[in-house]
Amino acid sequence: MRRHFSKALCALLAVVFLLPLIPSPTAAALEPPRITASAAVVMDYDTGALIYAKDPDTLRVPASMTKIMTAYIVYEELDRGTLTMDTPIPISDHVAKISRDKVNYQMCVPLPYNGTVPAGTLLKLMLIYSASASAVALAEYISGSEEKFVERMNETSSRLGLNAHYINTHGHKLNYITARSQAALIRLFIQNYPQVLDITSLNSVTFEGKEYRTTNYLLPGEKYAYEGTDGFKTGNINAAGYCQSVTAVRNGRRLISVVMNSSSGDTRATDNVKLLDYAFDLLADIDLNGSFLDVSGHWAKEAVDTLNSKGVELHAGDILYRPDEDVTRAEFISMLYTALEVTDKLPESVPHPGESSSRPFDDIAGCWARDYIIRAWDRGIADGTGNGRFSPDNYITRQQIMVLLDRVLDLPDENGLNFSDVGSIAFWALEASARVTAAGLLQGTNGRLDPNGHATRAQAAQIVARLMEM
Repeated sequence: MRRHFSKALCALLAVVFLLPLIPSPTAAALEPPRITASAAVVMDYDTGALIYAKDPDTLRVPASMTKIMTAYIVYEELDRGTLTMDTPIPISDHVAKISRDKVNYQMCVPLPYNGTVPAGTLLKLMLIYSASASAVALAEYISGSEEKFVERMNETSSRLGLNAHYINTHGHKLNYITARSQAALIRLFIQNYPQVLDITSLNSVTFEGKEYRTTNYLLPGEKYAYEGTDGFKTGNINAAGYCQSVTAVRNGRRLISVVMNSSSGDTRATDNVKLLDYAFDLLADIDLNGSFLDVSGHWAKEAVDTLNSKGVELHAGDILYRPDEDVTRAEFISMLYTALEVTDKLPESVPHPGESSSRPFDDIAGCWARDYIIRAWDRGIADGTGNGRFSPDNYITRQQIMVLLDRVLDLPDENGLNFSDVGSIAFWALEASARVTAAGLLQGTNGRLDPNGHATRAQAAQIVARLMEM
C-alpha cells in the first residue's frame, strides 16, 4: 500500500537524488565541407530540412537566379490555362533592344523586332542560357509591363513565405533573397510544377539556327557533371559574385543546393559538388544507422536512437526528430503508450462508466494520434483537459508528465524534491513529483524543477528511455 505525502511533509523528507544518465560517445559526424561561397544551403526536398547551412538568412543578390521567380509565375499562368508553351509572345522594341545589349546584359540572345517567339522557347532561353530579354518579354505579355510583373513577383514571394525583394525580372539589377528562401522557392517550384525539370535538365537550346549551352555545369555531359542532377539555375553579376542552385536525385532522395557569392564559375560548381556529396553521404549514413539528421551531436541522440530502434512512436519525419521543439500532449502520450507496450509494462484496462470507449474525447477525430490516445485512456493513462477535450496539440508540462509516469509505474514512496521551486508544484502533482524525481526519471536544471514549464521532445525521449530501462 502506498504512503501518501502531504505538501508540508514532502518539503521535509530526506532527498534521494540520482545523477542524470550520461549518453555514451557516438561516432564522429561527417566533416562539413569547406566552401568558398559566402552563403550556402543544402535542403532535403522531401522535408524542407536544411542539411547544411552557412549564413542562410542574410539577404543577398541572386543575379540571374532571379529568373526562377519569373519562371514560377509563368508556370502559374500555364497552369491556369491563360498561356501555353506555344503561345506566340510579341517582342517589343524595348525587348528587342536589350536582347542585343551585351554591355548591360551578359547573356544575349537576339530576339526579332516586331516578331513573336513561342512562350516555351523563351522559357528555355531564360532557364537554360539565362537570356534576360526573354524574361522581360514574358513579363510584358503576362502583366503588361515589367514593372507590373515585378509587383506580382513580390506578392508571390510574400504568399510563398519567402524572404526576398525584387525590382526586375532578370537579375541584372540588385534583387535580394536569402539562400534558404532560394532553396525553398525551388522546392515549391518542383512540388507544384515538376515539369520545369524537363527544361532545366537540358544541356542546350537551339534558336534561329544557333545553339545556346547551359550555364549549369553539373548537368550530365558538362564540365562538373554530377550524377542525378536535373536542374536548376546560375547567376553572376559583380554585386552577387557567382551563384548557383542545383537539384539532384540519388537513391530516390532529392536535394537542393544553393551557393551565393562564390568566387568564380568553377568554384560555385565545385562548392555545390562538395555540398551535395556531403549531404548524400550524411543521408546514407543516417539511413544506415536508423538515426535522425537533427540529433547528430545532440545530447539526446542516444535516447532518441534507442526509442527509434525499439519502434516507439516518435511522431518524427523521415530524417528529422525536432528535438528542441516542445512536446505536445498527443506526442508524449503516443511515445509513452508505445514504450510501455514494447516493454510489456502496460497497465490493465480500467472501467469508464458511462463513457464511450471508441470516442472518449470530442477533439481527437482526425488527429494522427487518435488511436494511441484512446488506447491510453482505456488503460487509465490519458486524461482530458476538461469539457470532453484532450487538447492533443497543447504542450505538456513537466508536472503533467510526472503524474503520468507515477500512474503507470509502481514507484517507491521516496522524495526527490530538493529543488528551489518546489512550491510551484501543483498539489495534485506533488506526490507524483516526489516519487518520479526520486526515481531519477526527471531532473531539474540549476536546482530548479520548473514543474509548469513545457518539456522538449528531447527531454521526453530521455524520460521515456529511462522508463524503459526500469
